[in-house]
Amino acid sequence: MLLDLNLYRVFFIVSKYKNISHASEVLYVSQPAVSKSIKTLENALGVKLFLRSSKGVTLTSEGEVLYNHIENGFEEFLLGERLIEKLKNKDMGNIVIGVSTAIGKNYLVPKLESFIKIYPNFKINIINRPTIDTVQLVQEDKIDLAIVGPPQNDDNLQFVKLSRIHDILVASPDYLKKLSYTSLEDLFNRGSFMLLENPNVTRNHIDNYFSNQNVNIIPDIEASNMDFLIECAKIGLGITSVIKEFILEDLKNKKLKEITLDTPIPQRHIGVIYKNASNLSIASKTLIDYLKNYTK
Repeated sequence: MLLDLNLYRVFFIVSKYKNISHASEVLYVSQPAVSKSIKTLENALGVKLFLRSSKGVTLTSEGEVLYNHIENGFEEFLLGERLIEKLKNKDMGNIVIGVSTAIGKNYLVPKLESFIKIYPNFKINIINRPTIDTVQLVQEDKIDLAIVGPPQNDDNLQFVKLSRIHDILVASPDYLKKLSYTSLEDLFNRGSFMLLENPNVTRNHIDNYFSNQNVNIIPDIEASNMDFLIECAKIGLGITSVIKEFILEDLKNKKLKEITLDTPIPQRHIGVIYKNASNLSIASKTLIDYLKNYTK
């Protein structure tokens, strides 16, 4: 059995164009090399595959049988080559991204708006889950990458910093006026707190801060969505922790007021995580590079 696919490829191209000169141009080889490959295949199979004339070549009846059986396969090969070329040229691609609601809405989506204008043929699938679930999906190779806050140390994951973020405590101006606190200690003792529910990366960060400040906070409201807590704070239900960069408009319009802390909550970074750079598609690498270099 002859398994030299290159010989069959030459046979297919010659059969398709019925001209050795044209085939040599398509294959980027010389005409003698094409003729030699055809002769080698004919000798190996023990049959004549082409009839030669001044106008070109035509298939023999045996050649017709062989061509009819390999045509579909080689058309698929050629299609695959064309698709690979499109991927290399960034004319197509597929990216599966995991992201939490808050980071997705306030960080990722605004940047994707301009990204898809540059790469309109990329297909982007977004999995909206809490950060902890999203990290697990990356670990299990179920998504390509995720945009998250810094995960716990994991040697199997790469974390590339993209943007600095600051966690702050906020409440509505009316709520703080009504509370009429005299000190931060008084605020922590009398205020109603609304925090993200556990397990949650941001909640863990805030809990660690309170613990380091020797403050014991038992939230009155816990939710899975930061946007929900922001809306609750706006109507005066209590104090919540938010990412400052996500509520700049609300602070500017004085719908929310930042509570000044003696010791600020440590800053963090939003970043992209992925399991193995060598496994990333060209499209995924393109998005990561875009986010790393993004400027408004």
